[in-house]
Amino acid sequence: MNKRRNLGWAGLAGLVLAAVCGPALAQIETNSNAPIDITANQAEVVSSKCLAIWRGAAEALQGDTRLRADVMTVYETPKGVDAGGQKVCGATQKVVAEGHVYYVTPTQHARGERAVYSAADDQIVMTGNVVVVRGNNVARGDRLIIKVSTKQATMESDATGAGAPNRVRGVFYPDKTNQSASGAAPAQPAPQ
Repeated sequence: MNKRRNLGWAGLAGLVLAAVCGPALAQIETNSNAPIDITANQAEVVSSKCLAIWRGAAEALQGDTRLRADVMTVYETPKGVDAGGQKVCGATQKVVAEGHVYYVTPTQHARGERAVYSAADDQIVMTGNVVVVRGNNVARGDRLIIKVSTKQATMESDATGAGAPNRVRGVFYPDKTNQSASGAAPAQPAPQ
């Protein structure tokens, strides 16, 4: 039985941007028209299967946003064949990042062992000792599932029961800059 917890902090939703890192050129950074720069020790393109594999310290950069993994595999949608008989590929349908997966922005970072973006399912699933950090706030679990269109995030764990190790855990610090007047120290009366 899985324990679930919906995480309400907005920074976690930024993880959805890790979904797109391949030649279909969707974005890995919010609202950016910057090019996506992908590097790796080796790149293999299998046009007949609409597939690109980036191996060995693969890294995709767009603006200030970075996605790293040992291997990134990008699957594109086959669209038919061109006049020369070559397969024509379209939009990204799935991206799989495996091994030491890191997603880093100037304000947050996440890590896990595997992340899969599926356009058909409209979701990203990061697994393998997932840790998400934004400022001082930290959330941990076995799986992070993000619904891309709604930016709803769910952290899950296979551990169950109070006191069981490795349950979903979050440590959140209050934002002192957003305290209302009611949270401030009471005003002192003016001297008369």
